[in-house]
Amino acid sequence: MVKKLASVFSFVYVVNLVVLLILLAVSPAIQLSVFQIGELMGLNLVASGVETGLVWLIRQPQLHKIAVLKGKIEGIQNAAPPTHVLLRPDDDLYQLAMAINNLQTHQRRLLETQRHQDAEMSLLLTSLPVGVMVIDRYRKVELANRAMGAFLETTIDEQRHPYTQDIKNYELATLISQAIEARATQQATVTLMAVPTPRTVEATVLYAPSPHNDFFAIVLLYDITEIAAIEKMQRDFLTNASHELKTPVTAITGFAETLSAGAKDDPETLTKFLGIIQREGARLTDLITDVLSISRIESQTVAAPKLMKVLLADLVDEQFEVMQQSAAGQSIELVNAVDQHAVILADRDKLIEILKNLISNAIKYNRPNGQVRVSYQQTAAQWTLTVADTGIGISQADQTRVFERFYRVDSSRNKQVVTGTGLGLAIVAELVAAMKGQIHLESQRGVGTSFVVTIPQSHATPDR
Repeated sequence: MVKKLASVFSFVYVVNLVVLLILLAVSPAIQLSVFQIGELMGLNLVASGVETGLVWLIRQPQLHKIAVLKGKIEGIQNAAPPTHVLLRPDDDLYQLAMAINNLQTHQRRLLETQRHQDAEMSLLLTSLPVGVMVIDRYRKVELANRAMGAFLETTIDEQRHPYTQDIKNYELATLISQAIEARATQQATVTLMAVPTPRTVEATVLYAPSPHNDFFAIVLLYDITEIAAIEKMQRDFLTNASHELKTPVTAITGFAETLSAGAKDDPETLTKFLGIIQREGARLTDLITDVLSISRIESQTVAAPKLMKVLLADLVDEQFEVMQQSAAGQSIELVNAVDQHAVILADRDKLIEILKNLISNAIKYNRPNGQVRVSYQQTAAQWTLTVADTGIGISQADQTRVFERFYRVDSSRNKQVVTGTGLGLAIVAELVAAMKGQIHLESQRGVGTSFVVTIPQSHATPDR
């Protein structure tokens, strides 16, 4: 309505102006008075004022809408809460308002997608067992996850700070410096002096260039402590096995050659040398048996338990008899504390191998004039076999690892050199597990060690 009135007054103003100009041109001819010309000019000024007022009324809402749209654009720049501008479809600014609304909707979706991606990335970094740290061109930490803090045993500040504030390990700090200076990815195995035990990590520093001569260094730490320990144990096993194989073979060959050279004609020497050959042959057989046993375990071909009634005391006596000579060499007393009438349902072959390894260990790691004692208890739920010695004991650090394959207690710590492959207790643990049982140890340095095997009575039920 206002627009129509403005158009009418504009038309009147223009017509009036044209008439006035014509009258001024011909006024001498038609003899118009000054008063009449003044009235026409006044009427024209009134029409002009009315038109100006109407134009102002028309433009004021438009200016307000423009101000609202400007504020909307500023709000989009500042990520303000989404409030759309609503105009009538016939409004001159309708298309512009819709374009701004659509822009804000698109921006909101992008921001929401970015937030989701950031949240997923944060969750991923937090959950990763791999340590991650991002270092910028100014050698400051942009990002680090929880695992990295655990590896470095420190709380990493979320604010940007020099990476040397967190990384105190010389090898790792040098690796990062080399990657930045050489502008190339670096990789190395690094030992972190962690508590309670050192940790071995595979450290990779990725050099990631970016535009404008910028770059990032991404530090990745992957824990390979167990892998390194297994590799070391396997190397030690090869060394031990080579030595264990060479010693009896050398002894057997040497004494056989001596006998062939004429020593066999002396009955006393013959008996002595044959005894040595027999012992070394038994030692060689034990080594081969251990290797074959662990091979069967590795290939998961351990046979299912074959249950039968076993007189446990007799089984212990048999093993004592086999190892009597080894025990006598250290004046170790072998005590069978198992009830002579105790009968259990068990896999005889597996039980023999368990007893053989536990008693052998108890003799090896005992002290002169010590004792090895085998005892037995039974309840309605389970039966328990205990092999105890009065030996050197096992340190707390070693207790958690003695059942690992190839692991042997460091002789430098126990000051006692013993033979063996480090497979015996690993074999025992696997055999006990095959019988649905458990094994644990109780040990005190300088006092002795007890290995306790517990088998549930549910296992000791013959197949029907």
